[in-house]
Amino acid sequence: MNRNVIGIARLGLFFGFINIVIGQQHVANVHNLSIWSEKQKEGALVDWLVSEVKDTAAVYRNKESNELILSNGLLSRTFRITPNSTTIGLKLLGNQQELIRAVKPEAVVNIDGFTINVGGLKGQPNLAFLYPDWIDGLEADPLSFKFSGFKIGKPEKHMEWKRVRHHAPDVEWPPKGVKLQMDYKMDNLLVEDILAMSQESRLGRKVMYFDDFSTLSPELRVRTSPINERSSFINEGKPGEIYTPNNSAVYAEYKLAPGVGLVETSIDLGTDLSGMWGPGIALLWKDRTIKFNMRPGNESGVQNNEAWRFTVYDGERENTRAGGKENVDFSKTWFLRMRIEGNKVYCEARPKGGVWKTYEAIDFGKEVEDPMAVRIGKLGRHAEGVDHEVPGQLVRLKINEFGVYGKTNSSELEKIKAKFKELQKVVISVNYELYDKVPVMSKWVTIHNGSGTPIKVDNIVSEFLGIADHDPYSGYRGREDLKVKPNIHFETDYAFSSGKVTVANGQTVHWEADQDYVTQISWVQDIPNTMKIYPDQGYHYLVDAEESFESIRTFILPYDSYDKERNGLALRKMYRTIAPWVTENPMMFHLTKSGWDEFKMGIDQCAEVGYEMLNFSFGSGFNPENESEENYRQMKKYVEYADSKGIKIGTYSLLASRSISEKDDVINPKTGKRGGFAIFGNSPCLGSEWGQDYFRRMYRMFSETGFMTFTHDGSYPGDVCASEDHPGHTSLGDSQFKQWKMISDFYKWCKAQGVYLRVPDYYYLSGSNQSGVGYRENNWSLPRRHQLIHTRQNIFDGTWESIPTMRWSFIPLAQYHGGGAAATIEPLNEHLDHYEMMLVSNIGMGIQSALRGPRLYDTQETKNMVKGVVDWYKGYRDILESDILHLRRSDGRDLDYMMHVNPQLKEKGFLLVFNPTNNIIKKKITVPLYYTGITHVANIREQEGKSSPMKLNRNYEIELEVEVAPNWYNWYVVE
Repeated sequence: MNRNVIGIARLGLFFGFINIVIGQQHVANVHNLSIWSEKQKEGALVDWLVSEVKDTAAVYRNKESNELILSNGLLSRTFRITPNSTTIGLKLLGNQQELIRAVKPEAVVNIDGFTINVGGLKGQPNLAFLYPDWIDGLEADPLSFKFSGFKIGKPEKHMEWKRVRHHAPDVEWPPKGVKLQMDYKMDNLLVEDILAMSQESRLGRKVMYFDDFSTLSPELRVRTSPINERSSFINEGKPGEIYTPNNSAVYAEYKLAPGVGLVETSIDLGTDLSGMWGPGIALLWKDRTIKFNMRPGNESGVQNNEAWRFTVYDGERENTRAGGKENVDFSKTWFLRMRIEGNKVYCEARPKGGVWKTYEAIDFGKEVEDPMAVRIGKLGRHAEGVDHEVPGQLVRLKINEFGVYGKTNSSELEKIKAKFKELQKVVISVNYELYDKVPVMSKWVTIHNGSGTPIKVDNIVSEFLGIADHDPYSGYRGREDLKVKPNIHFETDYAFSSGKVTVANGQTVHWEADQDYVTQISWVQDIPNTMKIYPDQGYHYLVDAEESFESIRTFILPYDSYDKERNGLALRKMYRTIAPWVTENPMMFHLTKSGWDEFKMGIDQCAEVGYEMLNFSFGSGFNPENESEENYRQMKKYVEYADSKGIKIGTYSLLASRSISEKDDVINPKTGKRGGFAIFGNSPCLGSEWGQDYFRRMYRMFSETGFMTFTHDGSYPGDVCASEDHPGHTSLGDSQFKQWKMISDFYKWCKAQGVYLRVPDYYYLSGSNQSGVGYRENNWSLPRRHQLIHTRQNIFDGTWESIPTMRWSFIPLAQYHGGGAAATIEPLNEHLDHYEMMLVSNIGMGIQSALRGPRLYDTQETKNMVKGVVDWYKGYRDILESDILHLRRSDGRDLDYMMHVNPQLKEKGFLLVFNPTNNIIKKKITVPLYYTGITHVANIREQEGKSSPMKLNRNYEIELEVEVAPNWYNWYVVE
């Protein structure tokens, strides 16, 4: 029987006993699933951004029962499940656009030094497209985790959301939809197969020598170049750091004992741009030298942008195209090794976190004798230590470590067998959720350690898709910014260090070129057509016996358009579905004083004008870290009084952008000390004693005091830490994931308590409610009139990918960053028009500001104005917190305007128009009404006036005459 027949036979047995859980129902086998039809579902016939989608998410099968299909009428994902499981389709049903060009594994895991595919099929003849009749001929990789079963259920809460305040009226948690869990296990393998999977060179071998260059070993003979007096193998006191001209030889040589089977080194290229003098590794015999080196450039010092990056010298000839075309990324740490097996020496390399690839196997024609020595570094053209006649500029690079290992031996192999038997008890579950009414799905991987010993999970590629080419081009001349990526949005909950989604996800969302895709039009094969999701720093997490570990979560939204507004609306609807707490939007006053009298006045004023929360601002003097009995009594007293007035209170706290101590700050992996590398300059490590105690204090404060809002400034931005003494992480490897886990768990806990979170970072999917809209703080010291234009520009620019409630702006009632009287609203009654314009410019667009000062009003007139604006906002709250259409950006020269739209409300549109000039402006403007859901006639009224019907043109637009007073605003309601 061939592999396919065996696979189908096994599948039949599998279907005979599998138990599928669908809610409370139990289906005996896969045949009870409904058969999927390729006909468009009802959902694909309507515009999901405007109309109600009636189809719901479900799991289907094909007629042959060898495929599972996830679909909600808008998006489908198809899996072939024999002889292993892999994604063969990802389709937008509205335009029938197939997004998959090639099959890939469903995940890749690195456990205990083994890098193993989860699922996947091999043998696709051409990776540009996938013929349906190829699929039956694809084979399972024997070295992969094999599909073993699946379960179907409903989306689950991955965090609690306590609903204690106003939010969008139509959101749900958890989202409605379907969950598909696909399980995988390892088969029995030969030891040779196990060794092939391992990324640890020492596996099955005796360690004969290892050097991490913490000091320079006397066993190393160093050669530096005489061509420049600064040429060195020890630079600035760091052994292994090479500083030398581009085309010169600087290396360390180690004399080898008999029995060597493998030599390996790790290299960071730094600024090296040499070719034949590129860093590498060489083995020396009495009558022969072979060399394997990286080629980041050429002898002219020009970056190598060709498709070949490695050179092998076999003692007679140079192969400058070793390994074939492979446009690899040399910005990462690379590992190079030479492995001796029988008659051959294998020249192999891999990037950090990657898998070994053989670039050339040098055949000696007979059993390879023991080499005499090994050299590592910049070796010269033939590893002979000769400099080029044109040395070039000085460059800096780093040899990180170097190891010598013996040949594989039987006793070590027995240890491997025992270790692998435990690995076979590990179950990998790949989880998918597809949500109703939106073309959005999520994915994550769970590893259950069913063995009797702990396992170490170093990394997980939790999504791996071969995406159809999008605007491919044959050469970008090194300009990464000019590459056009496929029109699909990916993001994860492992996001930080930015207020913009693509930047915040830069360490997990990786668009890569597919080096196996040899028919792509790019000669150097650098088209971004493969998606991988994994954290750059990895997990490096120890999972105890019978425990489980969960990867980060990925969210996928394929766009159906290239229109910026439409794609923004799609992304905003996704957030409402997967993180509905972002629709909370309490009106909050940031008080700059913390004395009892000032606090009491602040609470009274909030209650009088309709504000809902008060937050102790930075600079108020309030210290939430103070655990004295007096401070706790005071906090409870504050809460009791605020509650009596119907106001919730909270505080500001600064976390990451400060320094604590040499012991508690994040440690620079290059220097072993703090400073010089953290994103905010210096930062405490959350896993330090201080960091753990800080979070203990925050948990206690919110548990015991009744505080219900938290402005958490300087949130964790992703700093790594090289300390090995901090109790919250073991080393550099797990420092990022453990710190992220600590802060995201805290935010999730806050969400379960009903605490409102303002965090200037992208922690929305971990429970944060708001981040900044994007503003320059010093601009609030500009003259008041300037601040108004900047405010509306910031809101216009900051809401393309965010619903208004996800962002805050700023209104400085008191002086902020200087500027004097010309920049300051205080005294408030002297600048009532400006105060009102700032309020309307913000909350009229659904944006709450950091309204910061010692008081909300100073006179009855001021109080009346503030209360009037608040009442107006609350009267139209649902539409004002709905999505924004970006119609005309503020420029100070003419009217600027934006419009809220929501086809589910009575008020389906709300147009807010501003006049920044000193003259009255009366003119006709074009107002697009497609996203209001209105198709023929709209009823339009100016403010609270009488409605007038207006007929839409064929582009779903109206021509509306507006009139706005100088330096003022007007508004119009669409019903």
